[in-house]
Order: sequence, then structure tokens, then C-alpha cells
Amino acid sequence: MKKKIRMSLIHAGALMLMSTVALTLVGCDNKEKVLDVETPGGEIEIERNRDTGAVDVEVDKKE
Repeated sequence: MKKKIRMSLIHAGALMLMSTVALTLVGCDNKEKVLDVETPGGEIEIERNRDTGAVDVEVDKKE
């Protein structure tokens, strides 16, 4: 009985670990931060996708 419970816990832990790794790898973007500027009036962040070369610019104004 104890062996069955222990094996079930090991299998459940392994399944959770594999699921976490799979979800982490799926959500990864291959981006590098080019510029990150924080000022009293807001913030500017520029990222470049290493695969495609596309550039993303994000501007947040503080109010």
C-alpha cells in the first residue's frame, strides 16, 4: 500500500515538473532589451526580436 502511494506521488511530481518545463519553453520569446529608460514622467522600453529583427517600443506615461 505504501509503495503504491509513493509511486503515485513520484509520478504526479514528475508530471508536474514536465508540465512546468513545457509551459515555460512554449512562452519564451527570443528578445533582447535594447533600451530601457525610466524618467519621472514615464518609461520607455525597446526590445528587438533576435529571430526576426522586429523592434517593439513600449511607452508608459506616469500620471
